[in-house]
Amino acid sequence: MKTPHAVDIAVEAVVTETPRRNYLELVALSFLALAAEVNFFKEWLTQRLRDCKLVIPDAADVPEFEHEHIEWVPSINPAVAERKLAWLFSEIEYAPECQRQRVVNILNLASRNPVPQAAAWGFVFVETLGVFVAGHPFRFNSKVDYSQAVVLGPSWHILASHDLTRKVSRASLMALTRCVENAGFNLNRLEPEVSSWLLEGSGVKLYGAVRDQDFKDVLVYVRASGLPFASISEEVDMIALQPCITGSYDTLLAAMTPLQ
Repeated sequence: MKTPHAVDIAVEAVVTETPRRNYLELVALSFLALAAEVNFFKEWLTQRLRDCKLVIPDAADVPEFEHEHIEWVPSINPAVAERKLAWLFSEIEYAPECQRQRVVNILNLASRNPVPQAAAWGFVFVETLGVFVAGHPFRFNSKVDYSQAVVLGPSWHILASHDLTRKVSRASLMALTRCVENAGFNLNRLEPEVSSWLLEGSGVKLYGAVRDQDFKDVLVYVRASGLPFASISEEVDMIALQPCITGSYDTLLAAMTPLQ
């Protein structure tokens, strides 16, 4: 993760605003980052684009995208790569044509050799990729765990345990509400990680900031990246992130302390 810049933020009491960067572009950039790290995934992604008739024949014709403000892109875990890409292909059909084309352009950059460097986005590859077996591109050695990360400001310890639990539950529910809103209130359109969290996980993991600036930096990155979230600023600042496969946000939360 790049060294955080000092940014002054006025945190509203409750924040669930639509971020500046289109979220579908963020997901496409995450796939591009994975393709930059794993060659056979790049080939698999290119083939999926061909299958969906979204491939641009000459990669040299793919326009560049502006990425100077991208500080962090969450990793795509191989356990959901197939479902995540199918979800992305489905979701771009709901997007305006200009946004749809930007997502297609970003995905087509994967066919370039070399793929544009994604290291500056703080990409961390957290799962071992397998081989193509029986038509499925990935093999897994263990069951993945789904959870939701809630980040607490440094004054979290002033709250009694029951107050902390109540506020964390409120922030968690608000972040989930944002996910449902983004899916047009259609649960079939929820991202694979979110639906799996609801069905298989529903755990919440707490992270505490030691410094107020560390908390603010996470909020800056999340807002800029487009990841659905909710933040609360009352007695204690909190950020509840969209549910994910546990570990997907490790780079983003590297300065945080896991709390039991």
